[in-house]
Amino acid sequence: MSQVRSVVSKEADVWILRLEKANGKVQEYRCTSEGQAKQLALMLSAPASMEPVQLQA
Repeated sequence: MSQVRSVVSKEADVWILRLEKANGKVQEYRCTSEGQAKQLALMLSAPASMEPVQLQA
């Protein structure tokens, strides 16, 4: 499983989420609020589930 490091910061009235992956690549997201940036960080940093999700009709 790969490690992801996240950093949330505020720059010029925009919240920036930077995700640094184990291979050194950085993905950047811009958010309108700190809460939005932190929630996105949690969601994107979580390990992916190994089992498929079955939706019921």
